[in-house]
Amino acid sequence: MVPEQVVKAMMELSALSFVLPVVFVILWRIKSKKSVMPSLTGALVLVTFGIILKSVPDLLFLSINSPVSRLIKGNMWVYALYAGLMAGIFEETGRFVSFKLFLKKHDYRESAIAYGLGHGGLECMIVLGLSMLQNFTYAQVINAGKMEEVINTFTDESAKEVFRSLQEEIINLSVQECAWAGIERISALVIQVSLSVVVYYAANIEKKKYFLAIAIVLHTLVDIFAAFYQQGILPLAATEIMIMAFAAAIAVFAYKIYHKLPESEISGAESQKNWKYASMKYQEKETAEKEENNESKTS
Repeated sequence: MVPEQVVKAMMELSALSFVLPVVFVILWRIKSKKSVMPSLTGALVLVTFGIILKSVPDLLFLSINSPVSRLIKGNMWVYALYAGLMAGIFEETGRFVSFKLFLKKHDYRESAIAYGLGHGGLECMIVLGLSMLQNFTYAQVINAGKMEEVINTFTDESAKEVFRSLQEEIINLSVQECAWAGIERISALVIQVSLSVVVYYAANIEKKKYFLAIAIVLHTLVDIFAAFYQQGILPLAATEIMIMAFAAAIAVFAYKIYHKLPESEISGAESQKNWKYASMKYQEKETAEKEENNESKTS
């Protein structure tokens, strides 16, 4: 039997996972008074780059039995690095392409936040919302005593074993583990928004393209923590605390970048904003700050 408090936690987490991301997007739309198109683009790019395109190397290097796949799956360090690097490359490249090509008419700094909310919000719905909804559904079946009947409908023994393992996991799931899952998604959303700011900076500020590489490295490091937990190297609580601390550090980094970016100077249509002029303003501001620091050091 699955305890009633655990079933309730599953239901609440699933509902919040679908509702809160939409609320965040709406609130940012109201605050910024800008279009929701960057949020929709972020969600779409997560699907195309982060799921569909990323599945290609996974198929080549993980699903097909080869020396490379055996190396990756046989070494926990290599697997963690591979998983983190693939996620970083595809998701951050998708962000960069979006800001450079798809969001040319939305090249104001608020779009970076909106994009991150869309990207991270859909990820929250998929990773936490759907998984908790699945767990909630199976918990109802288990508590009704019908799970064995469901398992027996399969003729393949491996499929039966998968569902028995799933049943065991759901029965052993605790309220604390559900709470950690919710905290992890909050950290992930903070990271997705922060990385969107970093990549937006790379895409829109001249001579700052290398910040795309910085975003990829940061994303890789975050996913390595998750891979270590999946491999049983780190306990759940330690993993989530490390991710929370990392999310806070990236958020501070992104906050400083965001407030250095030129503010929107739109008086009419957003598409008529002169970003070249705005970038020049930023460079002048950066030069002035360096000169001011040099003067203070000499004095």
